[in-house]
Amino acid sequence: MNKNDITILCSVVDNYGDIGVSYRLIRHLLEISPDLRIRLIIDNLKSFSLLNPHIDKTKPYQQVDGFEVYDWKNYEVCYKAFTENPPHIILECFQCGQPDWLEKILFEDRVDHIVQIIMIDYLSAEKWVEDFHCLKSLTRTALVPKVNFMPGFTSKTGGLLLNKESRIFKDSPALEPSTSIKNVLFFAYNDDWTPAIRAMNRIFTPETKVLVAGGAGQSSILEACKKENAVFKAEKLSYISQIDWDHLMCTTDFMIIRGEDSMAQACMTGIPFIWQAYPQQNDYQTVKMNALLDRMRPHFGDEFSFLEKAWLPVNKGGGNMEEGIFNFIHNIEKLRPGFISFAKSLYTNGDLANNLMTFILKSVKID
Repeated sequence: MNKNDITILCSVVDNYGDIGVSYRLIRHLLEISPDLRIRLIIDNLKSFSLLNPHIDKTKPYQQVDGFEVYDWKNYEVCYKAFTENPPHIILECFQCGQPDWLEKILFEDRVDHIVQIIMIDYLSAEKWVEDFHCLKSLTRTALVPKVNFMPGFTSKTGGLLLNKESRIFKDSPALEPSTSIKNVLFFAYNDDWTPAIRAMNRIFTPETKVLVAGGAGQSSILEACKKENAVFKAEKLSYISQIDWDHLMCTTDFMIIRGEDSMAQACMTGIPFIWQAYPQQNDYQTVKMNALLDRMRPHFGDEFSFLEKAWLPVNKGGGNMEEGIFNFIHNIEKLRPGFISFAKSLYTNGDLANNLMTFILKSVKID
């Protein structure tokens, strides 16, 4: 087995989250080991091109920034390339499965060497994640073993992809306390955001700039700003690269953030934020939210109630969104030390990419 040959599978369900994590993982892996051969197989080049402007969404194959990119849907190009150079290590991201042409190579054509599949699952703070980390499973052949590698918030998981733009990562002074909030990032799913805007109107000033990020929720946020005659500057944010996005997050005073990738990066900034989890059936997002709140709770004192009461209504967990967000912002300087403490704790778990490469070098069998 060639441990320098890594294939990454990514099927884009969310416009940004799935490819966002996959791309971030690639960047970190190449920083650790520039000699890696990484082949990304993705089914939505358009979404990827929004995060990396070097991507040509029309090409079935391309080399970009030191790695290769294949269009999942192009059977002929992919089957030929991966038949000539079969994979050795496959990172299957977020239970995305495998394209038909790869299934054929692995299980019908039957490769003549071990191909280790490592399942990189969705991020969750739930306790079961620790039990599934490094858990092995079977496939149709012993030549294609599978193992789970779980991102997470504790030392018993694979950790997170560290936010290298964060002042905490760079060991620089934390953001200075401020009595005013000047820069806000608002990145959320489609919802009725009028209560949130009403809360902001009660506390923000005309000097406050709220950048409203792109995606399905952008129009609903801007509509709420218009309906409530926002006193602050609401600006529509154009699509920016992932590198610029990470930098932007680390220069804000407060964030309302959605999804898992941006939430994970927000956690590591030490900047106060409100998280909107991906809406799921039977409001399961509240389970994920409560699990993360439980991880954060020990880093706060009595002020934690302001955090909890802001997050609950944003995630359909009950309570008053306007009052929750208003009290969160009003008490943001009391909350800031807890966010910084939680962020510092996450860096002690190490970087997911580093932990993954250590696992591959130590635990993956060579045939």
